[in-house]
Amino acid sequence: MTGKLKGKTALVTGAASGLGLADVIEFVKEDAETVIMVDQNHSRLKEVSKKVAEYGDSIIIPYGIDVTSENGWQALTDFLDQRIDKMDVLVNNAGVNKRDTFEDCTLEDWNHIISVNQTGVFLGMKYCLDLLKRSGNASIINMSSITGLTGYFAVAYTASKWAVRGMTKSAAMEFGKYGIRVNSVHPGYIDTPLNESIKELIHATNGMNPLGRAGEATEIAKVVTFLASDDSSYMSGSEVVLDGGMTAGGQFKTIADQFNIY
Repeated sequence: MTGKLKGKTALVTGAASGLGLADVIEFVKEDAETVIMVDQNHSRLKEVSKKVAEYGDSIIIPYGIDVTSENGWQALTDFLDQRIDKMDVLVNNAGVNKRDTFEDCTLEDWNHIISVNQTGVFLGMKYCLDLLKRSGNASIINMSSITGLTGYFAVAYTASKWAVRGMTKSAAMEFGKYGIRVNSVHPGYIDTPLNESIKELIHATNGMNPLGRAGEATEIAKVVTFLASDDSSYMSGSEVVLDGGMTAGGQFKTIADQFNIY
């Protein structure tokens, strides 16, 4: 590894599994000084934080909160204020999904998904802002989705990911004066625990994907690491799409294949 994050302190939400865990491992490999792993699954967080430490010499701080809780964020940032002098990277990755149509989506499900995926991102940026300001060269990475670029049959999830895209641009405009960059990442179909229930659907769409396959969590983590590092020093308010080319016109690929156009 190249030590791209040497000396940096990073916080990752949803860090106990999936994309969040992949981000943490990559950060440790790239010599981050301190990584705060945040997740509401306390037992799993404690277990994986020990394994993560095997990838390098980073200081690992596991902290269990529900990202929808304002009191939780306040307690976390109060705790961190006594442990770290600044925060260089914030990855708002925690997310949930329930694939319901308008007709099937209950208000309870809607509120839960919006609360985690959208409000959790808002609270993360709001409560970590003071620590991020102290860096003078910080990066916020908000995890959206290709559903934040297109329509999708899971209405609440789609709405939340479009909101993350918009909040990212607002934050980029507001935080630039503090030297804070803010970008959103938009993965396509990735093999993660969140997508386990639609694994067959994911691989059924491979024919619509120019690369012909689903993505891996490590592939997303490497781009998140790039955004966290100084290599992306002039990127802010951007949308980074990681979908193997699907939204570039993949919906026409299967038809083009049938007519031997490509």
